[in-house]
Amino acid sequence: MLKRIITKALILLIISLIIALIIESLFMAASAKNLNKLPASVQKASKSVKQNIQRELVFQQQIDLNSDAQVDTVSIWLDKKQKKYFLSVNSSLYQPKENILQLIETEIVDIDTSDGYKEILFHYKANKLEKYVILEYNGKTLRELLNTDSKPIIDGNKEVIVERNMNFWVKKERYVLEQTTSGVRTLKLSPQELYYVGVFAYVKKPFVLYSYREQKTKLTTTKKGEKIEIVQCDPSNWFKDQSKKNNKMYDWYMIKTEKGLLGWAMLKDFINCIDIVKAQGQ
Repeated sequence: MLKRIITKALILLIISLIIALIIESLFMAASAKNLNKLPASVQKASKSVKQNIQRELVFQQQIDLNSDAQVDTVSIWLDKKQKKYFLSVNSSLYQPKENILQLIETEIVDIDTSDGYKEILFHYKANKLEKYVILEYNGKTLRELLNTDSKPIIDGNKEVIVERNMNFWVKKERYVLEQTTSGVRTLKLSPQELYYVGVFAYVKKPFVLYSYREQKTKLTTTKKGEKIEIVQCDPSNWFKDQSKKNNKMYDWYMIKTEKGLLGWAMLKDFINCIDIVKAQGQ
């Protein structure tokens, strides 16, 4: 008799467990179905939280960039998954084409103190070179105004001076801020016919100077040991054939001799014939 009672109790217990498992399965299925019906805003927030876990905030500053009485948030992020940096202003993003190896500085600058805009100077190291990028934010989009290997000089007078390293001298380029009738702002290069060099050198091997930027009219030949001044450079391409365009070795340089004569020579014809006089502190 006792044996029958125990058997019936075990059967009832097994049935109860089966029913409980069925109810739990139905409840989980219903919960999953309801989860898929979550509002889009909640799903978007959940996705944003997941993205934020993959991003590391490196820099942040708040400032009104376009005089609309709204504070803009300038941020630099590290995407941990892609291992890349990017800059954002509010919801607008900017990611450099180069792979950033080191972040150096982010600075707020003002190219034109009268136009109500402020710009972002983004400074980083990439592929053995330091890069300087000037960015503008117009309230909606983030746009690149200038990308250079040298630090720009900005005085608030609508011009940007960029000092480019030419190996033995520094070339100073001038960019001017212009704005179209539709409000588009650009930095436009103001070309110079000649760029000041102002470097002294000693002649270790004589070379020819020409009267003009051609190799027809010989002016004089420099003498070994004399001190010369490399006065100016013409880096333009108007006189070069197609194979020599943008080749610095074919740039013409105006050179002053010890006797005060001014003549021209191509870089390729004299660079290995001189010893540059280093300025103090170099």
